[in-house]
Amino acid sequence: MSNFQFLFIFYFILHLTDLPTVVTAQQTANGNVSCPLDFNVLRPIITGSIPPNMDVLAKCQYIRQGLRLVLSHYLRRSDNFLPPLNSSESCWQAYQNLTKDFLPNFDIRSRCGYETSWISQGCMNITTKSQFEKLISKTDLNNVVSSCNQSLKNSAPCASCTTSTSNFLASYLTGNSTGNLTDCGAYPSIYAAAVANQFGPTDEGTSSCLFGLGSSGSKKGSEKKKVVIIVVLVVCGIGLLLILTGVWFLWHKRVILKRKRKQRDASNNVEMGLDSFSESTHLVGFTYDEIKKATRNFSRDNIIGRGGYGNVFKGVLPDGSEVAFKRFKNCSASGDANFTHEVEVIASVRHVNLVALRGSGNALDVIEDGMPELGTPEILEKYVLIAVLCSHPQLYARPTMDQVVKMLETELSIPSIPERPISIVAEMDEIERSVSSSGSGVLSSSAGFQPFIETDRSSGHREERESSDSRNLELL
Repeated sequence: MSNFQFLFIFYFILHLTDLPTVVTAQQTANGNVSCPLDFNVLRPIITGSIPPNMDVLAKCQYIRQGLRLVLSHYLRRSDNFLPPLNSSESCWQAYQNLTKDFLPNFDIRSRCGYETSWISQGCMNITTKSQFEKLISKTDLNNVVSSCNQSLKNSAPCASCTTSTSNFLASYLTGNSTGNLTDCGAYPSIYAAAVANQFGPTDEGTSSCLFGLGSSGSKKGSEKKKVVIIVVLVVCGIGLLLILTGVWFLWHKRVILKRKRKQRDASNNVEMGLDSFSESTHLVGFTYDEIKKATRNFSRDNIIGRGGYGNVFKGVLPDGSEVAFKRFKNCSASGDANFTHEVEVIASVRHVNLVALRGSGNALDVIEDGMPELGTPEILEKYVLIAVLCSHPQLYARPTMDQVVKMLETELSIPSIPERPISIVAEMDEIERSVSSSGSGVLSSSAGFQPFIETDRSSGHREERESSDSRNLELL
């Protein structure tokens, strides 16, 4: 072969070798190399799963995990972890076109600080599956396959898979990474989803477990389940509350009816007792409201006396007349007969030194059910005997006010009542005739005013004046 022929062949071979290099460089400069990554596999996964109101950091994390899922899909198809470096720009454009439908007005590279070349650069210059598998021991690769080759929807299989892949990072992937898109920490998940798992990275369980994508849908379902549980609990609670309210209402109504029936029976007994003597004594029946109004609701300022059975209140009737109201505090249903008897006896007594009894009122309807029954017939009898002594026609038999108080508030015995010259139920004209026959205008004896219990005369005169002043009041 001549030297000319040799030079020509060498020149031709040299140009044939340089031709692809020239063409590749030109395509990179013009950005005409297409991206081998299929970002469309990401669309159904992120549709409806991107949480609202994400901050920039969360959006960038979502973008990074989405790219790793696409790289895993690329590894499954081509046995390559990363796309060629000269396709970086076109891959970013493809990814940007996808995310604009979900994250409008969000530039991936500028907002997240990703460099263009990072999409094609990764961990320790590992770009192919064979390079990765040569680095990892056969035992660990088999462990990953046995742990991850199943559905990863549930938490237990997912935890088993991620635990087996974590050994890769600690034992083998200890070198440097370029950027933070596909660093050494991403390689175990990319490999497990593409090679070890039979369902592939686009499977719902795989994408959620190894890449954290599509989990919002499960969260939404979980939240929906929680809402349903809460609604059921609220409805059950309301139903239980209504049942308890109904039971309480029926019980309360029954108690009220029972109380009203008891009070009505007691009121009937009192009215029957009062009716038995109302025709002969001409007593006035006052209502409880009328008594409250007359005494200014039983004001303490209106108290003019106190006793074992209750307080005595000053009151003013609608016609302007002043009266005294004795409010019995120990009355009960069983004591109504005694009260009626006392009212009947007092109403039958007529004397110039005693105030008149105008009437009575039945206020049993304000007595609470279960109030203890206080007061005995002996106490009522004691009151009546003292009243009879105070109204005795013979002055010597009448006790002073001090003596009355002692008999009411202590165990001082009540003396026997002397025989009366005038009947206790005498009419007013009889009493007046007896008074006029005495000449002095008062009932007296030859002994004059001699109290049956010794006391000083000044006390007796003072009580006599108090008794005289009290004549202007009418007693209820």
